[in-house]
Amino acid sequence: MILQIVGYKNAGKTTLMSHTIQFLKSHLLTVATVKHHGFNQLVNQEADITLQNDQVDHMKHFNAGADQSIVQGKSYQQSVTRKENQSLEEIISESVTIDCNVILVEGFKSAPFDKVVVYQDEKERQSLSHLTNVKYYVNLADTDALTLYNQWLFHYFKIEGMH
Repeated sequence: MILQIVGYKNAGKTTLMSHTIQFLKSHLLTVATVKHHGFNQLVNQEADITLQNDQVDHMKHFNAGADQSIVQGKSYQQSVTRKENQSLEEIISESVTIDCNVILVEGFKSAPFDKVVVYQDEKERQSLSHLTNVKYYVNLADTDALTLYNQWLFHYFKIEGMH
């Protein structure tokens, strides 16, 4: 199951992603996440993500020209891959490598999956009302926003047979 959390910059998407991850993990679900870096919004800035320090060995491999470099530690694995701007569907198909119950996505507003819209005011909510597959709207400044959101999450995943 794929659920997107979308909204404008500083609306609370990352906060809601973290909250949602914790909620799903507390119900023993496995979760993978994908984040869209808002490079289209940047003006006169480097339009890409910041990679790990160049002095670590796997980054030396990558900087020497490797198309993918993977490092395995005791409990964690990290990968960096050269890929041009892929669609969300391509990223999920090619890069989500674990079996999981839920893939949570931050951003990718135009992707076709179920969405939660995070907004700060009615103007933002209205300007995002054209998005497809919106299942829930939330303003984190509202009283009881997270309590109501938790109730919705429980219902949403229960309906989908995840619980």
